[in-house]
Parts: sequence; C-alpha cells; structure tokens
Amino acid sequence: MDRQLRSLALIGVLLVSACGGNETKQDYSTAGVAAKKAGYADIFGGSMKFAAVAASESQAAEVGRSILQGGGNATDAAVAMYFAMAATLPSAAGLGASGSCIVHDAKTRASEAFVFGPVAAPGPVRGTAFTVPTGVRAITLMHIRHGQARWEMDVAPGEKIARFGAPVSRALGRDLRAGASLLTDPEARRILTKNGTPLAAGENLVQPELAGTLGLIRQRGGGEFFSGGFARVLSEQITQAGGNMPAETLRTTVPQSGPPLSENDGGWRVYVAPSPMAGTSALAGWNGKGGGSTAMPSDSGGFSGFAAMDEKGNATACSLSMGQLFGARVMVPGTGLILGAATPDAAATSPMVIGNPNNGEVRFAGAGGGSASATFETGAIARVAIRDRASLRAALTAHDGHGGFVNAIACPYGIRSGGATCEAGIDPSSLGLALLATER
Repeated sequence: MDRQLRSLALIGVLLVSACGGNETKQDYSTAGVAAKKAGYADIFGGSMKFAAVAASESQAAEVGRSILQGGGNATDAAVAMYFAMAATLPSAAGLGASGSCIVHDAKTRASEAFVFGPVAAPGPVRGTAFTVPTGVRAITLMHIRHGQARWEMDVAPGEKIARFGAPVSRALGRDLRAGASLLTDPEARRILTKNGTPLAAGENLVQPELAGTLGLIRQRGGGEFFSGGFARVLSEQITQAGGNMPAETLRTTVPQSGPPLSENDGGWRVYVAPSPMAGTSALAGWNGKGGGSTAMPSDSGGFSGFAAMDEKGNATACSLSMGQLFGARVMVPGTGLILGAATPDAAATSPMVIGNPNNGEVRFAGAGGGSASATFETGAIARVAIRDRASLRAALTAHDGHGGFVNAIACPYGIRSGGATCEAGIDPSSLGLALLATER
C-alpha cells in the first residue's frame, strides 16, 4: 500500500507540474514551505479567504455552496446537503440511511462525532431486514450544537427540490439504471420510474410525499420525525407494508454524540468515526496500512458522502450508507422515505476531518461513497494531500474512483494560511461535484 501511495503522490505532483502549478521537485523544509506560502500570497494578491463543499451528488453540492454564500457555516452546509441528497440521491443518501458526521469547531477548537449507526428494526419488511431511521435525529442535534443559520434555511432547499422537482443528476441516473431490476416496490416505481422505465439523467423527478415529510421537519423541527405525529404515521405505514417498527422504537433509538476516534499527527488530530462505524479503516488508509478494494464502483452501491469547510475554519463531513443500493428497496407509502437495509456493510462508513485542537486550525475534511472501501480510500487520499502535500485534485484524478469515490477538501498548510493552497475535489468517475464558495 505504501508503494501505491507513493506512486499516487508522484503522479499527482507530475500532473500539477505539467499544468505549471508546482515544481516537480518539492521542498518541504521549513524555509521551503514558508517560501511556497509567500509565493501563493503573491500570486493571489495577499491573504485570501476560502470556503468549499464536495459531495457525491451535484445538486446537493450546489445547495451546500448556496448556504455558505448565504451566511451559513460548514455545519449548516452539511445539514442542507443531507436533506437535499435525500431528494437528489435517495439510492445512497435517503432519510433512512445510517452514517456518521464529524464537526470541527474553529472557535472551541474541539471536534465532535455524531453517529447514527445501523440498528435493525424489530421485524423485516417484505423479508428484508431494515434499519431504524435515526439520521434526522443526529442531524438535528448536530445543527443545535454547531449550526448558526436558522433550521428552516437549512431544510428548505431539499424540500423545494422534492416539491417542485429537479432534473435527475448523472449520479442518480446511473444508480437508477443499475437498480432497475430492484425497483419492485410499488411506491418506489411510482416515483422513480416512468411507465415502468427508470427515470434517466435529465428527466424531471418530483417527490410530493418526501416534500411533505421535509416540510414537517422544516416547520416543526427534527423532533417531529422521531417523537411527533410523523413518527406514529411512519410506524403505521411500515406496519401496513408488512414490517414492524413501533413508534416507541423510533423514539428510543438514540444516535451517539461525543468525541471522535482520533490519533495525533504532529500537533494535529486526525478525527474519524468511533465504533460501530469504520473509523479504523479510515485511519488504516491514512497510515498506509492494509488495503481496500482496487475495483472501481459502477454505481454508488448505496454509499455516499459530503464535506464542507467555511471561511472561519469550521469543517463538517458526513458519510452515509443505505446498506446497499436503494437500501431495503421499500419506499414507505405517504412519506417518500426509502428504508435502509440492515446489511453487514451498513456500518462500513466514516468521514475524516483533520484539525488542530491547540489553535482551531483545519486542514482536511472528506467522506467517500460508491463502496464500503471508500472509507479506507478517504484516508489514503488525505495522506497524499496532507502528509505528502501533493495536489488534491491531481491525486483524485490519478485515483479515479478505484476502491471508492472520494469527496474532499484539503488545506495542507491550514486554512489560515490564506486559502490559496486549499483545494476541493472529487474522483472524476464519481459524478459528484466540488465547488468553491469564495471567488479566486
């Protein structure tokens, strides 16, 4: 694996050199780093601000950027991308997904993990074990503790997409093609197909029931989802669909929040999701130990991720899993919600954030999709971009989705270096999108 990482770093440096961005021979001495930072400041006219998003689905990335540009912080952008992707990539990021988020707070200099791991519901639905949907509860808590924009502002974009429709993105179109034979559920077919044929990229997708669910969450808060009237409706509808998830189960299944799993890196901390999620896999990638799959995913596989970083140095990254493509493949009538599947891979996710608890600096935020091994690949890409200081975008181009699709934001010298050395990027094959929220 070390050999692969060294090769990846070298390819990244050579690609950037070919574009005239950096010299092929890097100088990582203290004087060399200082000179490089000074050079970037000269090129861009002094200190500059930086903010960015990266996500597995393009329309969600655009929503995240808009939130940052509208005054929200990185957590607000992540919250908005979570609800947007419920509408734009339900195959891998529905409200029924399991997952985890990590928040780095520049002001408190601390990081916090929010883990909504897979918990199997009491009874299967149509023979498939499904998970209790606790993501909304975790995201609500994350917003309370770290968001600064109004809750309504963060939820509204996803609701609007669902209510008025939006073109099927290339990422969702690919999943719909791959999962055509899986969409046997009547509700899912009614929403996601046209005359029995899966919607193609560019066709309009309207989801009125999901819009209603998101509207309730926007108006009444996240508590409506797990302890309000909606929770009772969801339970009743699942029962009618042949499953078993009492409203009490939804109310008492509580996501975790607390310190992330982490390790030291020269004064910085590398933060990943704690157990039961796959943070140890992300750290293995970061440390060049072991190896993930080398195969390139042909679709999302039910896995997705997104990250945001704002001008003040706050960063939030989330990794989601439906357990498999389209989860349990049941859309609960009247809600627009696709249930997540309780598979062995459902917990194989973790974002990664690298921050400094001494001064609040941040240098990396990322999360992968496409397969269970994307967590490992996120750590491997972080190693190349941060430890080796190769170009993030060149490294992702060389990586090109092998082992999973990585979405990442990297500031090798820290965001307070002025932002000129910061980058946001995605694997080209992922069909996601990375966007700057500040002008260069």
